[in-house]
Formats: sequence, structure tokens, C-alpha cells
Amino acid sequence: MPGAAAGRRRAPSLAYYYAVPTDAPRLPSSSSAGRAFSKRLLALAVLAVALAFLWAMFAATSGHFVPQVVDLYLVAQYAKGFASGHPFQYNPGDPPSTGSTSLLYTAWLGLLYALGARGEGLVAAAILTGALLFAASVALAVRVGHRLGGEREGLLAGGLVALGGPVVWGFLYGSDSALFLFLALLLFDRWLDAFATGRFSGLAVVGSLLSLARPEGLLIAALLAVLALVLPSPASRRERLRAVWPAAVALVPLALQKALTGQWLSTSVAEKSLLANYGLAETVALISGYAVDVVRGLLLGFYPSETPIGFARGFAPFFLPPLALVFMLVALATLAPSLRLAARGFVTVILVVGLLAGANTFMGVHFNRYLLWTFPVLLTLTAVGLGRTTRLLAREDLRLERSLFRGLAGLFLLLGLLSTAWVATFYGAAAGAIARRELKVAAWIREHLPPGVAIANAATSVEYLTGHRAVNLHGVTSAAFAGNRTSEREAGTFESLSRLPENERPPYLLTAASVQAGSALMRELAEGPPLFASSSLGDELLLLKVRRDLPGRQAWPRLEASRKAAEHLQEVDRLNVCDLRDEAGHGYAFASQLGGLALHGTVKIADYDAPAAERLRVADGGRAILGRETFRVRTRAGADLLVVMRTSGVVEAAVLRAAGSGLHALEIPEGRLTITASGHPVGRLLLRSGAGWNEAVFTVPKEAVGDGATELLLEGRYASFFFWFYQ
Repeated sequence: MPGAAAGRRRAPSLAYYYAVPTDAPRLPSSSSAGRAFSKRLLALAVLAVALAFLWAMFAATSGHFVPQVVDLYLVAQYAKGFASGHPFQYNPGDPPSTGSTSLLYTAWLGLLYALGARGEGLVAAAILTGALLFAASVALAVRVGHRLGGEREGLLAGGLVALGGPVVWGFLYGSDSALFLFLALLLFDRWLDAFATGRFSGLAVVGSLLSLARPEGLLIAALLAVLALVLPSPASRRERLRAVWPAAVALVPLALQKALTGQWLSTSVAEKSLLANYGLAETVALISGYAVDVVRGLLLGFYPSETPIGFARGFAPFFLPPLALVFMLVALATLAPSLRLAARGFVTVILVVGLLAGANTFMGVHFNRYLLWTFPVLLTLTAVGLGRTTRLLAREDLRLERSLFRGLAGLFLLLGLLSTAWVATFYGAAAGAIARRELKVAAWIREHLPPGVAIANAATSVEYLTGHRAVNLHGVTSAAFAGNRTSEREAGTFESLSRLPENERPPYLLTAASVQAGSALMRELAEGPPLFASSSLGDELLLLKVRRDLPGRQAWPRLEASRKAAEHLQEVDRLNVCDLRDEAGHGYAFASQLGGLALHGTVKIADYDAPAAERLRVADGGRAILGRETFRVRTRAGADLLVVMRTSGVVEAAVLRAAGSGLHALEIPEGRLTITASGHPVGRLLLRSGAGWNEAVFTVPKEAVGDGATELLLEGRYASFFFWFYQ
């Protein structure tokens, strides 16, 4: 019908949308009153979401600001140190440590502490900082979405971030995640602006802040610096060189860590390496499986709430909007030529860095918190891609195009609302669990333990709440326990504890009921029943007295035959297997595998075979060696070297693998080893051992003993725990 045809508005051709700069005119949009209403509605949504999360927390904690993860108390303790004049010291007087991942965020909380935010007030300030960064990020998403797609795409981008579910948790979590989420989106904004205007100063400033916010910042800064120099841009080469500043700034925290602790990476980063704990083959299996999970989330958006992703379970009901990956690809494929390569380069960088950083021993935990910083950028591109897709589908039918966009956008926002409501309840429940556990235990410690007494900590971070000195057995904040392998956590912890003089060992242990139930060592270290146990209806915290005499018993040979063999000789060296510092001092290395699976060290607790009245219970860290050990021993030339070796016929091996990790008992009733000293064959040794402790003695002839040091190579199938060397 002519009249109907005349009345239908025709949209411009597709070439109009995708071949012109992004600031060119677009589809007719709603009235200025409608736009203002949408912006007010978005602002109210941001406020409502933030208040809903805070209400969920207050309802579960009786009106208190409580973090959802105890890591925030750890960061608060470091911030207190910043404000008190001893940065990088977890407890005043401790050696420097780098357990707080973000230098910038810790310094910010230190400033707030100095300004008067103390106790619960600092926790409140951290959470409210995240709320402000959440609001700023929503506004920023609106701006970036508008730049790339148009006004409606910008509003949708803001709505998706505001109703991002896990993203909101990341902002209100209270730790450095909020700062990194905001800075990553701001960096994307400044990156696009740099390639649109040719001015790189804003990119340099924001990139520098991002570099100080988390260790991932160095990789992001370095890769973006390369792209800034090679991608086409209206900027001069001198202007582009400003993009190198963030990479240089990122070296500052690394240099500080190296100077203060001798380690380039912070303790909270170094211990999470998959490669160091699982080996190459298992790491490839874990990362590839995790990558499939992430791509599935980008495509489908949903998981059953208890689906395991990485090492986590119960954190994956909503990932991103359904088909988000498709819409992102459409957006990146159809952006204006002036920004197309820049946007693609940025997204490639954050996805590569996100996968590298997120693929660690905590991957998938807390709604994929090591990937969350990429989500605001991805949500913004999803909104832009949705607008581009509806235009492609509707072609020149403007009414259909608007209906498609509004319908799909409404669906995405509805799903986001459901996700946000679910995560808000989780947020409150997590805070409530910490209030029932940590706050109750901290109150009891303050009231009943001597001020400042040391507490070995294997479960939580209540030092900020109590003022007592903490000894972190996992090594995150305590230098004496730093560097232990995650794969040999218990063995390294015990050997580090043994290294301390007995009067310096903490008299109390704070641990979880599940840890005590699953660890023979922790049960052996406990002296009597718990002094206090929380009542949280979950995995309860237990405060126990510690047997301080058990660590250190492994330091000497115990059998009479060993003592007689060495009675007229002088001890020249000793090697404590599974003590990482001792191993490093001896250039120790080992290779132990069974059917391609790497075998890691554990703690064995057993008695020496002797009359009951003379039996001594000894705990020692060691390894099942199905392969070889090499190490360097201090010696003097011209004399035989007597070696005493603690071993056993039954040893547990820790095995980490993608299909499931665990402890496995190996029986080696007849161990066999071949000894080589400084390249000279020494001989073979047969070890007949029972389930308890045994000690083997062998001699390296003086012809194979070096002046100053001797390299020993032991090969075979045996259990290795401790070596003593005499001449």
C-alpha cells in the first residue's frame, strides 16, 4: 500500500553505520527527557544495588562492617603498618614481607588509617571505597559505550555493569579488586581516547596507576606499550613513547620487593603458580580445562550454582549475558576503522593477561576474582555488540531494530538483576560467617590471652582485630615461612617451624576444624583440647595450645648404631630435606616420579623402634624418591665422608593432578640407591626398613671427597628425610 510505504521510516544503509567515524550521527534516539530519565534510573539502580549489598551484610552481622573474605584484614594490617611507619612489616619488628598484593591500594588504606579510620572503621572505609569505585565505573561504562556504539549502548553498558552480579561483588569485596576493576575500565577509555585524539598523557597516568595496583599491571603495561608503538595512530612517535611510562612504573613495586625481601614477586603471588606445583603436563590440562569453562561462560552466561570451575565450587551461577562472546566479536568487527585495531589489541591483551593471571592455584574462586577486572570492559563491548547485531538483523526496518534491541537489552538486564540478587545474598552470608567465626574468636583472644602473645595462624587473619603478633604458617606474611611450595605445604611449614628456636615458637595455634581433622601433624602439634572454638555452624575456628617440643626433634640421629659410627668424627654439614632454605643452601634438587606423576614431600610422624620406655616420637618432612637427589656438601679433602641418612619403609607422597590431588602411601621395604660423589661412583646401598624410622650409614672414600665441597648424586627408590655428614 503506497500510504503504508510512505509512512514507514527507512533506516540508513548498513554502510552508513560501519564505515564512518564513531562520532558521526547514528540512529535517531529517544527524547532528551527520556534520556535524562534513563540516566536517573541508572543512578538509582547503582544506589539500590549498593544499598542492597550493604543491607545484606548488616542483616547478617547485626549492623557491622565485615569483609566477605578475611584477606581484607590482612591488607588492613599492612595498611596499619604503612600509617605507623613500618611499611611491609606485618607485625612491628618483623622482617619485611610482601603479602599485600597491591602497593597502591595498601597505601590508600594506610592513608585512611592515618586520617582516623581505625578498627571496623577501616573495613567500612574499604567497602565504601569500593562502592564509590562501583558508581564511577558504571558512569565510565556509559561513556565508553556511548563512544563506541551510541547513547543507548552506553546506557545499556552502564546497566550491565550495575547489574553485573559477580562484578558488583568484586567492587564491594573491600580489597584491591575494586581499584583494579575501575582502573582497567578507565585505561580502556584512555586507550581509545589516545588513538582518537593522538594524546597519550592520560593513558600514561592511568596505566601507571594500574601498574601499581596489582602485579598483572606490569604485563598489561608492557604489552600495551608495544601496541601503542606499532598500531596506526594520529599521535607523533614522541607522544606514543608516553605509553612506555606505565611499564617503567610497574618495576617500582618489583624493585621494592626484591630489595626488601630478596624476592621479585610478592608471597601471595609466588605460591600460586600452577607450573611450580603441578608440573608442565598437569598445568596444561588444568589451564585448558579452565579456558574451556571461561569460554563456555562467555558464550552461555549460565552455570548450575554448584558447577566446579577451576578449583572452585558454588561460585558460577551467572557469568556474563548469554552470547556475550558473540556480541563482543560483532562489536570488534564493526567498530569505526580509527578505533577498530586499538580496541581489538586492548581486548586481546586483557584476555591473555587475564588467563595467565587467573590460571593459578585459586582459579575460579570467588566468582573468578582473578578475571573479574576484565568484565566491565567485556560487558561494555557486549552492549555495543548487541546494538550492532540488532542493526544487522533488522537491516533497514528501524522499528524492528528498536524492538530487538529493547527486548534483548531488557532480557540481559533482567538476568543481571537476578544474578545481582543472588550474589547479594551470598555477600551477606559470607560476611555473616566471618562475623560468627573471626569476630568471636578475636574477642576471646583479646579478653583471655596476654597482650601481644604470638599465635601461629593456619586458618584466618585476625591479627588486625586482636593486636596480637601473628605467625602465618602459610608464609604469606611471615618471612620465616615464606617460599614453601604449595605442593609441600605441610612439610615446608613444619620444617620452617622447627627452624625457629623453641622459645620463639608460638605457644598458640589458630586453625580450622577441617584442618585439624585432615592433618595428623596439626593434631600432633596440639596440646590438649581447644581453649576456644567458634560456634558459626560452619567450619569452626579452634584456638589450641602448641606442643613446642615436637618441632626440632628431627634434628639429630637417634639410633645407637649411627651415633657409634660418628662418635670420633666431627659433623661438617647437615641437610634437612623439605626445608627449602636448607635445600637452597646446598644446591639441592630432586626428581621423583611414578608413572609420569610427580611425587612431592610430606611429613611423617613415627616412633623409633626401641623398648617402649625409650621410644621417641619424631616428626620429619621428607620425600619418596623414585628417581634422584643431588646436593652439595661442605667437606675437606683428605678424609672419608661418613653419611647418616634418616629413612623409612613407608612414606606418603603428595600427588597434584588435574583429575584430583591427594596423599598416597608408598611401601618401600627394600630401598635401593646408587651413590656418586663428584662424578666418581661410590657404590650401591640396600635399605631394609619397617614402618617406623630407620637410619642408614654409608661412607664416601676420601678419593671422591672435594676440598671445600662435594657434589653428591643419589639415585634409586627410597625415602629421604634428613642427612648428617661427618669427617
